[in-house]
Amino acid sequence: MRDWTKSRTRLVAAAAGLARFQEAERERAGLWLPVGFAAGILIYFDLPFEPPLWTGPGAILISAFALLVGRRRWGSVFSAGLLLAGAAGFSAAQFRTMNVAAPVLERSVTAAVAGMVEAVRMTPRGRRVILRVESLGRLPAETLPGRARILLLKRDTAPAPGNRIRVFGRFRPPPPPVTPYAYDFQRALFFDGIGAVGFALAPHSAEADGNGGGKAGTLEDLRQVLSERIRAALPGDTGALAAALLVGDRDWISGSAETAMRDAGIAHLLAISGLHMGLVAGCVFGFVRLLLSISARTALLWPTRAIAAVAALSFATFYLLLSGAAVPTLRAFVMTAIVLCGVVLGRRAISMRLIAFAALAILLVRPDYLLSASFQLSFAAVTALVAVYETGYWRGPPRSGGPFRKAVRHLLLLALTSLVASLATLPVALHHFQKAALYGVASNLLAVPAAGMWIMPWGVAALVLMPLGWESVALVPMGWGLSLVLSLAAEIQSWPYATHAVGAAPGWVAGLAALSGLWLCLWRSRLRYLGAAPLILASILLLVSPWPPPALLISDRGRLIGVHTDAELATNSGRSGFETLVWRRRAGLPENGRGRRFECDPLGCVFEAAGIGTVTWSSSAQSLGDDCLKADILVTRIRVPKGCIRPRLIFGPRELRPGGSIAVWFDGGAPEVVYSRDVRGDRPWTGRRVFPKAKKD
Repeated sequence: MRDWTKSRTRLVAAAAGLARFQEAERERAGLWLPVGFAAGILIYFDLPFEPPLWTGPGAILISAFALLVGRRRWGSVFSAGLLLAGAAGFSAAQFRTMNVAAPVLERSVTAAVAGMVEAVRMTPRGRRVILRVESLGRLPAETLPGRARILLLKRDTAPAPGNRIRVFGRFRPPPPPVTPYAYDFQRALFFDGIGAVGFALAPHSAEADGNGGGKAGTLEDLRQVLSERIRAALPGDTGALAAALLVGDRDWISGSAETAMRDAGIAHLLAISGLHMGLVAGCVFGFVRLLLSISARTALLWPTRAIAAVAALSFATFYLLLSGAAVPTLRAFVMTAIVLCGVVLGRRAISMRLIAFAALAILLVRPDYLLSASFQLSFAAVTALVAVYETGYWRGPPRSGGPFRKAVRHLLLLALTSLVASLATLPVALHHFQKAALYGVASNLLAVPAAGMWIMPWGVAALVLMPLGWESVALVPMGWGLSLVLSLAAEIQSWPYATHAVGAAPGWVAGLAALSGLWLCLWRSRLRYLGAAPLILASILLLVSPWPPPALLISDRGRLIGVHTDAELATNSGRSGFETLVWRRRAGLPENGRGRRFECDPLGCVFEAAGIGTVTWSSSAQSLGDDCLKADILVTRIRVPKGCIRPRLIFGPRELRPGGSIAVWFDGGAPEVVYSRDVRGDRPWTGRRVFPKAKKD
């Protein structure tokens, strides 16, 4: 009887605590709707098959009915609301896929492609164009890819966006992931409408001048012209960085400078995000309001704040279009626009509802952005910062104290901002890039004030002065600040232990970190601290990464083989290409390491690996017989005879021809073989339907 009384008392206390939690968090429950919306998008992209079109709308109807039935209880409304948001996200992803669906090149071809140039980018290998395809060899119109990404010859001149050109080259379908569970470039290109990639074998020829490509072509032309003028005034990486900050042209930044900024933890300055958009809008807002305050009559009778906010919003819109509207820029613009509208209406602007609305607005239009590192990094940082801001610690200056105390407080708040943003983005950076900048807080203490108080104000002045041809007046002092930032990045990169590399972790670890972080930031009662333990656990798992890398890796169609052994990567190629770089990075190895190489001759390659055995890559029928007698694992693109029974794993033409990378783990027992085509499934962006498996002895 006494035990029953204790249990009843605990149940009553738990029910009372839950009631208090519901009452305290009632107004913040809506903040979880974007989370449910994002969960629906993730479920859609994680499916191994393309669901019927009625799946999303059907789930919406079921969730709406559940919401109607349980509308009298807070818990039921909250749960049904999350289900409804998830169904809406699932539907949004479905319809986005249906709207962008376009033919993808089925096989490699060598032919001439003709179309209109939409964009031109500079890469270390030369100029790369995005072409709206009008013809490709003898392909019929119904099988033509919508767009093609083409690398031009280095000696070739750059075509202007909006012009029609013809290029003879080698083209193939967009490449699949270089290893299972890695970033899917083929899916990203699919949602950009790119169905073919390739390189030119001859200089391009102009077909005819196009109609300028409409507004997009005009903006692209303007972006290139402004970028050239900026780089003419500021040569080298200083001008390239200025062009990236002002017009979003990151093509001219050298690899060494970009790597230094990334290792120093200030690579976020390269992407036009909330910092840049806020500074640009703030400079315009302050300048217009100061200009209107010159006249006493104007200052007293006119709504100067509202006028300045409208002017800042107009300039921010121009800045968004000029910079190319990347994911961080789009997020920053949505939030800046809401803040400025709040100024016009006299409402409080900075709140978690603003973050929720911005995320929902972007995901509603582009659900595929959810999978990008830029979206996740951007919203992770700003959500954590707003959550700390809502605690009230840094609202407004201190009521007492002299200038010294105010300066110290400003410095501490700046350090807190850098610390919060660095910790919030750490799990995302480890998940996507397998690297963390350990001195990011220190570098941001110097780089962010330099950008806010010196670099961006001069940048805004340069954009304003460009129509008059006086941009050098502002670009030169802007270059002084950029040179300081580049020197700071190079210095911090040289410090010992500037970065920490880890191996790739399963996706559920990053999901646990994201969900527990959201639990901490979105709720305000004490129950939010329940998210601390799983967040710490997920962060430790990401930092330690106890999961071993695959022992054997095979690239798309078996052109490259990698074997992880003795904390190093051995490959059958002496060149360090993109696949090798990703393999090393996901194993937690230095990206610039050379590693070991197979013993190779004109007939193939062989490598002896402890715990795996003899791995052979046969490129000739002359060596295939010997390889069948001595190999434990055989990889070849040549037809394997039926009498080849010695290898315990054979990856032959039937296994390699369908495409996709392959990873093999050996953990004492039978080998675990994972095909990237199985992980990705049969989706509109994969184009794979026949999935043969490796032969096992």
